Amino acid sequence: MSEVFVLGDLTLVLLLVAVGIFGSLAVQSKSVRSFQFQIAMILIIWIAGEIVDISGDMGLLQLTNFEILPSIIHMIAMILISVVFWLRFYYAKRSGKRLADDLYE
Repeated sequence: MSEVFVLGDLTLVLLLVAVGIFGSLAVQSKSVRSFQFQIAMILIIWIAGEIVDISGDMGLLQLTNFEILPSIIHMIAMILISVVFWLRFYYAKRSGKRLADDLYE
């Protein structure tokens, strides 16, 4: 067994542990609108991209037609995190809440 497969196996196991941790954090959150839930879901999507990428590298998945699938999953996670941050900023400004950078102006 080569080192690549051993490291790939270890990485895959650690990624699955991370999915379990962030999944439990998402379940423990009080609401879908909570920041904890939103970040946990974004990280789960991001980790899913890594799992697909590593599984393809190890030969567990045949990605001949979907070689860019891991990149697409990562792009979706980045779009979601941008939307979450933008919406949180928008609703905080609209409701009149003070933001940290407003304290110094």
